[in-house]
Amino acid sequence: MRAMALKRSRKVPSGTALSLSILLLVVAVIVLTLVIVTTNPSSKAQKTTATIAAKKSTTQSSKGTTSTSVTSTSSSANTNLSVITFLSPSSSVAKSLTTFVENLSATESSAATLSKITYHGYILSPAVLEGRIPLALAAFSYDPNSLNVKVMAYQQGAWAIVAQLARPSDLPAAVDPSFPWMVTGSYSPGVTVGHVTDNQTPTFMIPLDFADNIPGAFVIQTFASSISSWQYADFYPSGSSAPTNVLARTPTFVGAEIKSLYDNCNPDCASGNVTPQYWKFDATKLVFTQLNQ
Repeated sequence: MRAMALKRSRKVPSGTALSLSILLLVVAVIVLTLVIVTTNPSSKAQKTTATIAAKKSTTQSSKGTTSTSVTSTSSSANTNLSVITFLSPSSSVAKSLTTFVENLSATESSAATLSKITYHGYILSPAVLEGRIPLALAAFSYDPNSLNVKVMAYQQGAWAIVAQLARPSDLPAAVDPSFPWMVTGSYSPGVTVGHVTDNQTPTFMIPLDFADNIPGAFVIQTFASSISSWQYADFYPSGSSAPTNVLARTPTFVGAEIKSLYDNCNPDCASGNVTPQYWKFDATKLVFTQLNQ
């Protein structure tokens, strides 16, 4: 009997020992799993790849935003090429224009003094953009070569003369031949600028000194591809085959047209009937024709 009891106790293990064995086995499995996950190279590579991909995506997104901004600015600038863009008088380019013209004026003044001619100065347009090139026009009271009108362009960091013109040939008889430009007096607008041609280049209007009104001569760029191709614009009145390069009675820019006044001088010019005239640029003939008949 005793031997049989002893044999049974060996075959049936203790309940506490069994539970402890199972617990140790579970803990070992958990620890082993953690070690495998932590030390797995492919897991690290996947995490690193995901991080790099995220950073790359962020960088590309940032670059895309910058590119859109630049394109938008460029598009806005291109849109502005169809109109006249005036440079701020406080800009370095505009300030350097004043210095350049003052130096030119000093040279013209010295030449006038040598010729014993009174020098009256000059009138100047604001600096404007033609495409990406700043332009301006100045009219001097005297030039030793009779090239009183100078078109200037800002290129390679400096202003330079790109075209020179003599006085307009159709000056009214009453204009002072020694100085036909409107510089002194109560009305002195200087050279004004408008956009009235089809080649997206500026047109400069030079006011002239006359008795009871201010005539104007207009300087246009003949060919947009040539920065030095400038001339006085010809105007063809209705029913006339003879052009004039001076418009009477305070011409002005009105949108894409030029407006002037006509006086029939009946019974005399002081009390005549004054009516407006409008002029439109003919790109095929490079002249202005009268609109209203």
